[in-house]
Amino acid sequence: MRFTEIADYSVRPGRVARWSATPVEGAQPAVDPRPPSHLQQAHVRKAAATAGSADPSWLAIGFDLDGPLDEEAWRAALLRWVDRHETLRSGLDPTPGGVRRRTWGPGRLSLSRTEIGAHHDPAELSAALRELFTAHTDPTRWPSFVAATVERADSCTACLAFDHGNVDGYSILLVAQELQELYAAAREDRPAELPEVGSYVEFCAREREYSEGFERTDEPVARWAEFLADGGGELPGFPLPLAEGAAAPVTRVSQHGLCEWLVDDAGAAAFERACRRNGGSAFAGSLAGLALAASRSGAGDGTGLGEAETFRALLLMHTRSARQWARALGWFVGLAPVELALPVGAGTPDGIDLLDLMPGAGAALRRAKPLSAVPVPKVCELLGVEAEPRFVVSYMDLRASPGASSWNEWRARALHAPASSTDEVYVWINRSHDGIYATSRFPGTPRADTAVREYIARLRHLVRTAAATADPGSAPGIAPLWTNGAVADRTPVGAGTRRTGSEKGFRA
Repeated sequence: MRFTEIADYSVRPGRVARWSATPVEGAQPAVDPRPPSHLQQAHVRKAAATAGSADPSWLAIGFDLDGPLDEEAWRAALLRWVDRHETLRSGLDPTPGGVRRRTWGPGRLSLSRTEIGAHHDPAELSAALRELFTAHTDPTRWPSFVAATVERADSCTACLAFDHGNVDGYSILLVAQELQELYAAAREDRPAELPEVGSYVEFCAREREYSEGFERTDEPVARWAEFLADGGGELPGFPLPLAEGAAAPVTRVSQHGLCEWLVDDAGAAAFERACRRNGGSAFAGSLAGLALAASRSGAGDGTGLGEAETFRALLLMHTRSARQWARALGWFVGLAPVELALPVGAGTPDGIDLLDLMPGAGAALRRAKPLSAVPVPKVCELLGVEAEPRFVVSYMDLRASPGASSWNEWRARALHAPASSTDEVYVWINRSHDGIYATSRFPGTPRADTAVREYIARLRHLVRTAAATADPGSAPGIAPLWTNGAVADRTPVGAGTRRTGSEKGFRA
């Protein structure tokens, strides 16, 4: 499944309707003592402070349903799905003292359907969906998610959008398969074949309990402090100039995006074999490629990383740390500082090869991973700093996602809201059954556009060159969506890491 802007998602024209959750008559939410996650709290507070002037923060998915829409079955599927995921029934209200949670019980919600009208032009339809998503995903109000159907005589496209506080990138991938199964089960009058899932609301409470055990002197926080100090008190930016004269744009500009294939499925398997032959993984190989692309892109013109310098970025990692969270909707992410030293010669055309960096890249990932357990807002609180992410990278293997083999058949597409920034660059490396592709968003200036596209082109060359060295054979199996051990069960980073009694609450 590709992850793109909605403008790049060409939906066949049809008749549009909005579907929104609403309480059944007389139903009231319960005041919920479980706190928001650190990310949710910071997100809601920021949204309340900007009072609608900030960029929209929704994530969405679109996919086709079989045949013309069966409205009764669709309504039943949506209601069972909302009952399944507690975060969709839980609202966060900003208050003078923080953020208050209210949660609706299962079976206490219904659905309202609102006719929007017919759209005959795909571009106009995409624009209408974008406006609909933005209007109905306010993180300070409930519900902060909305569904839409685009009906035609022979088919229907379903689209669902959520404020980021409810979902992460993995969550978006789960929606299509769950609703396809719930919809089919409702049409066939049978139980849906879906496993039980944990509640992200419960995860938030456990995460807060766990993270409150950290102090400034604990090793994960101390390593964050060291990382910030090495960057002059700031988090790292994109390693190539985004504006003329190496200066960042002085005002926020609308971001551009790209989504480009690096290798096809056979190339992805070869890339993984090559990485493993050299003591690494496809994840480590991707990190090595991102680092080396930063160095080699600047060869000969004084830009990019120099010889014997260090690639620095924030690594986006999931925190689905036990089986119960594998299929839960929620914002299960953490950021970790990552550094990879580049040897002398890395910035020359005949210098270090991506595969030569496997040992260092693997060590960098192992060093970074435990640090994602401490939410960035908590780190900033403990260190007394304000730190805005500027350059974030990630790697996700999507093949274990439920329904992944059917995404093409369903025409499934993950979507993100338009954004603006001065110097923020995100690069996601994703592997699906079709291959490995890179998605990025970055400031929409000519110089930044050129820099990021050059960077991704170099990354593509590095990945393909490494794949070409692979021995014949089959690739290793697909890893599950959850890690073996919960956040609080991670191996201590060092002797200074706190492990409080509350950590037991995170065990699967």
